[in-house]
Amino acid sequence: MITLRRAAGLAAAAVAAVSLIAGCSDDVELRAVPEAGSSATSTTESSTSPTTSRTTTTSAPSTTSGSPSASDLDLEVDAEVGDCVLLGGTVDDATIDEATCGSFDSNYLVVDIVTTSDECNSDQSYYESIRGNELGALCLDIDWQVDDCMDLGGEDPKRIDCSDTAIEGEKVTEILEGTTDVNECSISDSGFVYEEREMVVCSDSF
Repeated sequence: MITLRRAAGLAAAAVAAVSLIAGCSDDVELRAVPEAGSSATSTTESSTSPTTSRTTTTSAPSTTSGSPSASDLDLEVDAEVGDCVLLGGTVDDATIDEATCGSFDSNYLVVDIVTTSDECNSDQSYYESIRGNELGALCLDIDWQVDDCMDLGGEDPKRIDCSDTAIEGEKVTEILEGTTDVNECSISDSGFVYEEREMVVCSDSF
């Protein structure tokens, strides 16, 4: 029997999920926890002329060819760097499933796979453990897509139609690579800065 549980998150767009799989001899815990300094918790305001830019800074480790894969670590979830997942559910019934990036079924992108969750510096991390010993972790960032909208105001980031009403809606106008300067956004005056990935997600709030 599978029992899935999730603890309350630290911020509106962050998730803390726990599930317990009962096996013959070992209990495998599956967890998704919000990272300190994630995009939902590190908003700063900066003034520029003639506009005002709201910059949210987050970071994630650069992926390398030497990173382990989910199969190398024998994780229950079958995902690789560059894949997307849908992390959701409720406090007592948490879920994580593979999803097509950019689809309404996707809210996170796998940006790295590491041996322990404390190696992640991302919007979210998902890890599995046996008796407190981690088996491996997925480092996750929000699955931003140009011209798509995300509602960050619920328990989980959720892709929505841009005509829908949102609690904390963000419409992505550009994704700039090779920069961490939100002032390079040519359409929007705000964005999410991913420093270690050298990427800016330019967005408009609605």
